[in-house]
Amino acid sequence: MALDIDTLAVKKLLAVGAAGLLGLAALTACDDATDSDSATSAETAENEGREAAGDDGTELDAPLAAGSTVEIGDWSLAFTSIELDATEAILGVNQFNEKPADGFQHALLTIEGTYNGSETGVLWLDVTAGVWADGAFYDSTSCTSVVDGNLLEAPDVSDGGTASGSVCVEIPSDAENHVAYFEDFLSFDDERYFIAIG
Repeated sequence: MALDIDTLAVKKLLAVGAAGLLGLAALTACDDATDSDSATSAETAENEGREAAGDDGTELDAPLAAGSTVEIGDWSLAFTSIELDATEAILGVNQFNEKPADGFQHALLTIEGTYNGSETGVLWLDVTAGVWADGAFYDSTSCTSVVDGNLLEAPDVSDGGTASGSVCVEIPSDAENHVAYFEDFLSFDDERYFIAIG
């Protein structure tokens, strides 16, 4: 009988110990989940903070690195090349191209875009590209010269299709600071995405 009582006591002790271990494991798992949730929340807050601070390229004084891709509307866009003084090259493309106004020069921006929409994408119609130079914005509507690989000749594309082409922008010759930008052609909120010129 004594043996049976001792055996019962040992079983009770083992059961209590096992329950305690299970409880401890559950608390540890909760702590880990809480730590994970806290880390995720902190990361989300940090990302939102970066966006609020303009690290997404929407602030002129914090442009994205040269070659960066931005998302505008249904397009993923990047500048594949930027030549700030392409005046002579552009004038040589077509005899009817006109010289820029006094004190100005032609910049040449080459753009590539991938369409992510569900209809038909027309790059030159959906997006405007330009150059901020010493405090003023100059876009591709300021230059009517014909250029090689003109963006106007880029094909319409469907989902996943890529279009590319070049545009001319007339900018001041004496400007010292330049930043390239994209904006949604049909947007009325004047939001631009700035990209450094490498």
